[in-house]
Amino acid sequence: MRIIFFYMLFFVLTADGLMVFLTPVIVYQLTTSIEYSGLTYALWWLPRLFLIPLIGKYIDGLGIRPIAVVSDACKIVGCLFLLLTHFTSDLMIAISFGLIGSLISIGNSQTLISYEKIIALISHHKEHHINLMSRMDFLGMVIGPLLGIVLIDFGYKYLLVIPCLFYFINAIFFLFFYARKEINTENINNSEEKIFFTKKFIYIFSSPILLFSVFIAIGNNMFDGLIESSGTALIDQVMNLPIKYYGFIDIVAGIFGVLGTYLYSYLNQYTSRVWLTIISIATITISSSLLVFFQSSIIIFIICYAVSIIGKVFSGNVLRILRMEIIPINQLASISSLIILLNQMILPIVGGLLFFSTGEVTTIYTLMVIAIGI
Repeated sequence: MRIIFFYMLFFVLTADGLMVFLTPVIVYQLTTSIEYSGLTYALWWLPRLFLIPLIGKYIDGLGIRPIAVVSDACKIVGCLFLLLTHFTSDLMIAISFGLIGSLISIGNSQTLISYEKIIALISHHKEHHINLMSRMDFLGMVIGPLLGIVLIDFGYKYLLVIPCLFYFINAIFFLFFYARKEINTENINNSEEKIFFTKKFIYIFSSPILLFSVFIAIGNNMFDGLIESSGTALIDQVMNLPIKYYGFIDIVAGIFGVLGTYLYSYLNQYTSRVWLTIISIATITISSSLLVFFQSSIIIFIICYAVSIIGKVFSGNVLRILRMEIIPINQLASISSLIILLNQMILPIVGGLLFFSTGEVTTIYTLMVIAIGI
């Protein structure tokens, strides 16, 4: 599998990381409201829940190239809208950033599902390339917010040019340079009957491993969602620090994520998947609990959240490779997209609860405890 794939993955995930940093920071900076930040986050994720199953279906049906190009084109249009629009109210800010954020998150799902399928089809070292895929994801989480922190004082509209450029480069690659002939279709069992949409859910719920992966992801996504949507408010109201410090959370978490991919490579040679998963769950729950307990220290907050990311690298890699081994390859994207749908249904619920809350930070920490419980 050519390294150029992972360079392109790095570009698009860096752009996504920058947008994930910009959206909550700018919305809270312009509105100073936890409620509007929650509304933005709910809108960020809600459309994704309806479109993710279609993305998987069309990746399996139409192929990776056209979906990748359309996805990048939509994200470019969305960033240009935020760049050119003059906002007249807090509600308009929350809705606009939320809906454009949904384009970014939908595109992010498309990217990860597409790369899972590319690796399943053409890689001869799947575990290595899955781990490399995770490494690019966390590198994007480092570089994207770092660009945001360094350049945000010049104005967020100038920053929006960067993701536009990166999405354009990725679209050009898939449009003109993506060599479909590399894909080995001999491994696809064409005689197998297609699994109908309703039966795909039965397929997921009938597999204990797939069902287990859903619960792990729900807990992880709920906790991460609270950090992403409310981290700026916690830094402002609990820690009394400038909100741009929020970017350091993603940067340090991304660095630990990259370190986690190297640690995973080492431990994977000597440790079974069962023990890697147990280590993962223990790491996530202990570090997340400490984060909730020590609320006023940004250093403890950042370190504990970053350590939890190492656990999420382990569980993410294990569960991703298991999906490739369990799901028929000609239905991998469509069934994986439904699994992602189940994983992420909690996120608009989190955003909605924050929007309808009284703006108290105790609500955020209560929801974090529930996520740890899951």
